Amino acid sequence: MSKQGYIARYFNIVRKLSQQKYCSYEELEKFLEREFEVLQLQDDTLEFNFSKRTLQRDLKEIRNILGIDIVYSRSQKGYYIIQDDYSSDLFLKTLEEINSFSALKLTNSLESIVYLEKRKSKRAEFLPDIVQAIQRKKQIEFHYLKFGEDLETIRKVSPLAIREFNNRWYLIAEDKGIVKNFGLERMNHVLIMKEKINTELEFDYNDKYKYSYGIIVPSEGKPEKIILSVTKTQAAYLESLPLHESQEMTKTIDNEILISLEVFLTDDFISELLAMSRSVTVVKPQKLKDKMKFILNDILNKYS
Repeated sequence: MSKQGYIARYFNIVRKLSQQKYCSYEELEKFLEREFEVLQLQDDTLEFNFSKRTLQRDLKEIRNILGIDIVYSRSQKGYYIIQDDYSSDLFLKTLEEINSFSALKLTNSLESIVYLEKRKSKRAEFLPDIVQAIQRKKQIEFHYLKFGEDLETIRKVSPLAIREFNNRWYLIAEDKGIVKNFGLERMNHVLIMKEKINTELEFDYNDKYKYSYGIIVPSEGKPEKIILSVTKTQAAYLESLPLHESQEMTKTIDNEILISLEVFLTDDFISELLAMSRSVTVVKPQKLKDKMKFILNDILNKYS
C-alpha cells in the first residue's frame, strides 16, 4: 500500500476512536472499508487490506509516530484511546496536516460547491518526523534559511513542541541553551538523530506563551494591559474568535464597545490591529497609540 494509504488508515483509526470510545475490530473494519471506498473515488490505486494482524501493526505505528496509545478492553469488548491528548487542538491540526486527503475534496461533486483555501504553508511534510522526534525525545538536525538571507545554516536542536499560527507551522526547540521558534517552511533536510534531548530541560508551553499573540515571545519586558474601542460589528467578530484568551468585553459607550486584553506588544499583534484599524481604536496604553499613529502616518505618506 502507498504511504498515503497508511497515513489515511492511521488517521481514520484515531478519528473513529475519538468519536466512539470502545470500538470492536469488526466496527473498525467496517468503518475503514467505508472510508476507503470514498477515497478510492479519487485514487483508484488504493487497496483496502485490513486484518487483526494489520491492526496490531497500525496501533504500534500510531504509538511510535503520534504518541497515542490504543489498547483493547476485554470488559468493554472494544479498542479505546487511553489518553486525553487526542482531543487537543494541536493534535487534531497535526492530524489534518499529515493526512494527505481532504475530507471536503474527495469527490468531484463536492469540488463544485466547496472551495478551500489554496494558500497553504509549505513544508508541512516534516510534521510527522518532528512529532516522532518529540515523542522519542530525540534531537533533530535540519538546514534552515532565515527570511532575508541567502545562505542556509545547519541546526541541531532539541525539539520541544510544535505550534500553528496563521496557517504556518513552527517548531519550538532548544538551540544552544535558548528556546527558539523555527518556521517549517524555512526548514529542509530534516533528520532524526540518535542523540537524546537534555532530560533536565524544562519547558512549560502554557507559561511561555501565556501572554503571546502569535509566535513571538520577547526576551525582555512585560505584557501590557490593552484597552480597545471597537464597533459593534467588529465586537461580534471578536466575540466569536477572540484575539487572545485574556480578552474581555468590558462596557458599551454609545455605539462603541471596550475590549481589554493582556499581551506583549509584538509585531504580530500590531499587524493584527492595523488590519482592523477601520473598526478598532487603541485607547490604552499610550505607547501603543503612538506606535499605531507612526505606522499609519508612514503608510499615508506613501500614498500622498
